[in-house]
Amino acid sequence: MNQRTGVYLDHMRRTALVFSMITAAAFHSVLGNGVRRFQQKVESVVGAVAEIDKSSKRATIRSDSGEMITVKTDDNSVCLRIPAGEKTLSKAVPTQFADITIGDRILVHGTKTDQGFVAQRLVVMPAAEVARKREHDLDEWKRRGVGGIVRDVNTQTGEITLELRGAGAGGRLGIETTKANFRRYLAGSLRFEDATASTFAEIKIGDQLRALGDKSADARNFAAEQIVSGAFKTIGAMVVEVDQQKNEIRAATLDQKKSIVILLNKDSVLHRISQQVAAAIAQRAKAEAGKTATATSGAPQSAPGQKSGGQPVIDVQQMIDTLPAISLSDIKPGDVLAVTGAVEKDESRLVGIKLAAGVDLVLKALAPAPGKPQVVRLSAGLPNVFDFSVIPIN
Repeated sequence: MNQRTGVYLDHMRRTALVFSMITAAAFHSVLGNGVRRFQQKVESVVGAVAEIDKSSKRATIRSDSGEMITVKTDDNSVCLRIPAGEKTLSKAVPTQFADITIGDRILVHGTKTDQGFVAQRLVVMPAAEVARKREHDLDEWKRRGVGGIVRDVNTQTGEITLELRGAGAGGRLGIETTKANFRRYLAGSLRFEDATASTFAEIKIGDQLRALGDKSADARNFAAEQIVSGAFKTIGAMVVEVDQQKNEIRAATLDQKKSIVILLNKDSVLHRISQQVAAAIAQRAKAEAGKTATATSGAPQSAPGQKSGGQPVIDVQQMIDTLPAISLSDIKPGDVLAVTGAVEKDESRLVGIKLAAGVDLVLKALAPAPGKPQVVRLSAGLPNVFDFSVIPIN
C-alpha cells in the first residue's frame, strides 16, 4: 500500500465514522422525540370560552373548576359541534374554529404544556343552544317534575315513596322507576349537568330526589322518566371565624360542639333570616310538634300540607329562598347558621350549598317558658323543619 492509498483509506474511515455518528445522533433524536410524544399524556378539560383570538387560533377557557386555561389549535386540530345536552359524539358535525364564540361550552382533548393545552380535538356546544336547552329543561321540570325526601325504597317493586316538598309539601307520592334514567348529584354542586350516571341501588332513605314524568289519573303514583338524587344533611353551627380568602367558615356544631370547616363554592347560596321570618318558622315548628302530639294521641289530623281549617302551610324552604341573598362578608363570628351540604365521609368538613344565618332568632322564639319542657324536637341543634330540600323544586 502506498502513502497516497493509505491517506485515502484513512480519510474514508474518518468519513464513515463521522457519518455513523451523525446517523446515530439523528436516530437517537428521532427516537427521543417519539418517546417524548409517546409519554405526553392526552388529557381533557371542560369549561366555557372566556376569550378567543381567531387569528392565532387560540382560546382561553374557564374550566368548571375555575381555572383559566389557554388552548392552542393548529391545522391538525379537529373541531366538532354537538347539540346541547348530548353526551356522545353520535350527532357531532364538523365545525370551524372561527365559528366558536365567547360563552360556548367546550371539551378539549389534547396534551398539556407549560403554555396550556395543545388541542387535538375540540367539542363545542354553542352558548345559544345551551341557553335554549336549559330554558326548555327548566320549563319541563316545572311542569312535569316533583321533588322531596325519600321515605321508603322498595327493591322488589322498584318503587320509591317520596315525601313531597315545594308546591306539594306534606304529602307522599309513589315513584315508579322501571323506565327511569338515574343520575346522582356531585358533592357541592346542584347543577344537573354535573350529575353523574347512577342506578336505583344508590337511592337511600333520607336522600333528596327530583323526578320528571307524569302522575297517574288518581294522582297517587308517578311514572318517572328521569330521576336525580343526592345525599344531603342539614346542621346547626355557630360561626367562630370567617376566612374570606379561602372561602371558608370555621364553626362549632350546635348539638355536639364539634369543630367543623364549612367550605363555600360558586354554587353556595347564603341568606339571613329576618325577625318576621324567624317568627313564622317558629310557628311552623310548633305546628309540626303539635301534629306529632295529635298523631300520638290518635286524634284526627289535618290533611298533608294544610293547617287545621284548610289554610295552606307556608314552606320553610320557600320562606328562606325568597329572602335577599347575602355574601360571605356578611357572616360574622357568633352568627348561628343552618347549613345544608352533601353527606361526606369526613365529618369535619362540609361543602355548604345552602346557608341561612339568623337561626338564633328562631331558637329564641322556640325557647319554652321557665319550668316548661321543650315541645319542639331539635335535631343537630335545629328544629326539624330545617330539614328541607336543597334540590331545586319547581
